[in-house]
Amino acid sequence: MTGEKAMVKVDEKSSWDEAFENESWVAPKTNIYETSENYFLTTDMPGVSKKNVKVEMEKGSLLVMGRIDYESVSTRKFVLQENEFGNFYRKFNISDSVDSNKIEARFDNGQLVVTLPKHERVTP
Repeated sequence: MTGEKAMVKVDEKSSWDEAFENESWVAPKTNIYETSENYFLTTDMPGVSKKNVKVEMEKGSLLVMGRIDYESVSTRKFVLQENEFGNFYRKFNISDSVDSNKIEARFDNGQLVVTLPKHERVTP
């Protein structure tokens, strides 16, 4: 970041939604970077269908959740298995410097990309 407080923070001590409370979950690897006009959040989700991904804003937090289906590979006899399966859930605290009305998400080739535009007053 550019000497200012981080505008997108990972919330590691959140209380999980009831839907995830009694099930195992995974946290997909995520990168966050910025340009002069936007923050970008990228999450790799190989083998995940777009229909199984949900992104929403709730009370100043960006939620990324969904499911990595095990059923599609459950009949395989693995020799090595590094990919995780099950529900995934990530929560990121978003500061007021992000224009939450203009957040966009796209899902291409197993990667979720969320664009978080900065308010004009923050843009240099």
